[in-house]
Amino acid sequence: PLPGSKPAIRAAMAELTPEDRPGDFAQAVMDLGATLCTPKRPACLHCPLREDCRALNAGDPERFPVKPPKKAKPVRRGAAYVLTNPDGAILLEKRGDSGLLAGMTQVPTTGWTARQDGATDTSEAPLPADWIACGTVDHVFTHFELRLAVFRAEGDMAPEQHQWWSAPDAIADEALPTVMKKVLVLALEHESQHDLT
Repeated sequence: PLPGSKPAIRAAMAELTPEDRPGDFAQAVMDLGATLCTPKRPACLHCPLREDCRALNAGDPERFPVKPPKKAKPVRRGAAYVLTNPDGAILLEKRGDSGLLAGMTQVPTTGWTARQDGATDTSEAPLPADWIACGTVDHVFTHFELRLAVFRAEGDMAPEQHQWWSAPDAIADEALPTVMKKVLVLALEHESQHDLT
């Protein structure tokens, strides 16, 4: 499997590379890989190297190159708080200017990062209230998976410097990343279901 086979491939290519015009040979090999010897649909019938190809002789050229199984992504946990005021506006805030989702808009959350978990309860909520658990939102980033426990409540407060109240009809214009859109959908769906019971 790659990348462990790279030294053997380098050694084989060193033997095959001619001393005169090695750059042309390297370009030809790259062109061969881009046009004929592709990973998903190799065109073995047209390949000038098919007689010496071990993958073709083994009867399964599409099996190569073998890639190692992907490592499991770490799971990070945190909580998100959807606070609505009596007018239906939602408390939003701007994320910091560095790190994941820098400068984007979010509902208040706990201190989760790509490297550490945050609290998963209401201990870091923006204000004391009757917080209702709505469920969990899962979101996959490039290097980790995030699971946010979502809580909602109604209350009113003076926003801090990096916070503001956004009217329901203005939410669509906010710079919300996908994970925060998922949080809002879950909280608002939970609220409407709760109102019907």
